[in-house]
Amino acid sequence: MIHGSDYLSKLYNDLITNTPQTFSMNISSEFGPGRIAQTKIKHGVILSDWQMRYQSDTDVNMQGPGNDEYIQIIFCLNDGVSWGIMNEPRSITLQKNESCIYVGNERAEYICYKKNSDFSFKTIKIPITYFAQLLSEYFEGQEVTAYRKKLLEGISKIPVTPIMEQILAEMNQFSQYRGSLGYLYLDGKLLELLSVYLGEVLELDILMGKNITMSRTERTAIMETKRIIDSQIAFAPSCKELSRLVHLSVPKLSRGFSSLYGISIHQYIIDQRLAQAAQLLLDGDRNVSEIASIVGYGKPSNFAAAFKKRYGVIPKNYRETRFNRLNE
Repeated sequence: MIHGSDYLSKLYNDLITNTPQTFSMNISSEFGPGRIAQTKIKHGVILSDWQMRYQSDTDVNMQGPGNDEYIQIIFCLNDGVSWGIMNEPRSITLQKNESCIYVGNERAEYICYKKNSDFSFKTIKIPITYFAQLLSEYFEGQEVTAYRKKLLEGISKIPVTPIMEQILAEMNQFSQYRGSLGYLYLDGKLLELLSVYLGEVLELDILMGKNITMSRTERTAIMETKRIIDSQIAFAPSCKELSRLVHLSVPKLSRGFSSLYGISIHQYIIDQRLAQAAQLLLDGDRNVSEIASIVGYGKPSNFAAAFKKRYGVIPKNYRETRFNRLNE
């Protein structure tokens, strides 16, 4: 018979040991400074963080085995890289703040790192079986078909948006949760990231065409508008300038953007700026005035007011408030 105190002790120990397992390793010094960290969570999902600098007189070409059991998402957060799959036309080049999603292949993959460059990648590997399960659980009919065709038959590349960066940064905070709660936290963040990511990847006209009266040309222009904004969120062009860049009148652009994304251009820019600011505040490397400037606010007071309206707390208290909530 197990006594109450013994049972609780065992339960507590099991809880603490049943936590997302992370390991890290340094890259060989002959290549240059670098570190790789990897965390495995439920359903076999693998999260990786690569930070490295190849100090070489020439570009570094590497080759490794592929794996067709996973769908992979790669976020390039610093210098760019190019790679492909042997004996296949599938290849891609990622620049800073670009991302791609693709299904692995059993054939070897090759990659080229530019000499004397700083590389920062975050990757997510999701078992195909689990990804298919998510599609079937959350989507129906036409949607599932569209996602399968788009995601499982090629490589899709999109910008890394500020909201994606924020979620990726928040994933690193899972260690603030004890034991199995870390799994629950990461599962939630993974689904949050996927919902944002898939919305960016899939051409919205595939799913929304029957609900919105808009030509393909107009939709393409509006989606390009969003990409332009995401690529320069702190200094996003005015509606008039965006209109000129995508060759669509201001009224059509404004109405179309709201119809496709459910938010006005102005509000979208504000939300993205504040999401980027929240991430920078969590990083804790800059003061409020610096962050206000980085995300496009000329006056810190205007930034503080907008941030409090969005997050319910002034910027300087945001990081402390977030960590306090994690420890409650």
